[in-house]
Amino acid sequence: FVNLEPVEPAAPETITRRVVKDLDAAAYPDRFVIPLIEVVHDRAMVEVARGCTRGCRFCQAGMTYRPVRERSPETLKRQIRELIKNTGYEELSLTSLSTGDYTQVAELISDLVQELEGDSVALSLPSLRVDSFSVGLADRIQKTRKTGLTFAPEAGTQRLRDVINKNVTEENLMSAVEAAFNAGWDQIKLYFMIGLPTETDADVLAIAKLAHNVLRTGRDIRGKQGKAGRVQVNVSVSSFVPKSHTPFQWESQNSMDELTRKQELLRKELRHRAIKFSYHDVQASFLESVFARGDRRVAEVLEEAWRRGCKFDSWSEYFAFSTWMDAFADAEVDPYWQGPRERSEEEALPWEFVQTGVTRRFLLHERHQAYATRSTADCRFANCPGCGLCPSFQVENMLVGGAAGDGD
Repeated sequence: FVNLEPVEPAAPETITRRVVKDLDAAAYPDRFVIPLIEVVHDRAMVEVARGCTRGCRFCQAGMTYRPVRERSPETLKRQIRELIKNTGYEELSLTSLSTGDYTQVAELISDLVQELEGDSVALSLPSLRVDSFSVGLADRIQKTRKTGLTFAPEAGTQRLRDVINKNVTEENLMSAVEAAFNAGWDQIKLYFMIGLPTETDADVLAIAKLAHNVLRTGRDIRGKQGKAGRVQVNVSVSSFVPKSHTPFQWESQNSMDELTRKQELLRKELRHRAIKFSYHDVQASFLESVFARGDRRVAEVLEEAWRRGCKFDSWSEYFAFSTWMDAFADAEVDPYWQGPRERSEEEALPWEFVQTGVTRRFLLHERHQAYATRSTADCRFANCPGCGLCPSFQVENMLVGGAAGDGD
């Protein structure tokens, strides 16, 4: 791969991302078709904010959806009233990349709990920070039925959390866990990744150690209330997939054999009746790496695999890895070259004709910061890290007023 050049004279050499500047002015659907059967997301949803500046180095959405923009509480409450009236849903979810970072989240939840109580509408927060403040918010929402809380430390050691710029500590997590168990929760779910850049076996084994610490804490706290046996810790582990437009877009992905070995390490360490361990299929993760960073030649493979019956691959009983590999072979496309290999910092990348506003220079700087085990603070609460978005955010050709479909 050398470069991408337009094949049509009218096509621009670069595509500039469009940004909705004012979310309050953006159209939001309040009337839509309601399924007659129960579906996965069987609830009403409102988007409280868009964008995230936490700066996790593996996260594509956190890089490409900058800057942070929020809807006003007045707009949200108006949209919620219309949604509930028009749909009849019995659950409402406040969505964003990090709902706990919404600046007026506490006041909004207080108002909504009071307003929705008479309609028997449950409120949920799909994404919580690893802190006791988030537990307090969840406690106000789930006063009667505490279904479970989910936290995402992502890595088992502080060193590796600094590498990926996940600015939380084990103390943050344990404080949140203690607050949750004291507030009456019995089930905690923890999300982690394996195969992250610079990861060692010690980092992997630390995941299991952290899970056991959470279980021990829960049994100690709930045991004093005679409910130690109800404590459950669910550990979900996915495999790192390098994504375009992130500081880790140049990284390699662990081989399937290596990921399997690390999963087995964890399986042995997490054998406990009160700990449930789940993980992602390594072959699926391999394909994700191809789709995440492959060039346009992968399009032929996608179509050919579809013609061969690869249509419901997210269901394990329909996932046929050999069919995908046959499609790659017939198209003469090497999936190992397209997906998991490390990229040099000098080579052309097939997605760089898309300008997200975050500069290549910043992504490279963040990659180097990762290998130096240095974290970068959230620019909403600290100095500007120089991602390049804020100056370009003022350029008119990136901004749209908020009409539906005009921007991100």
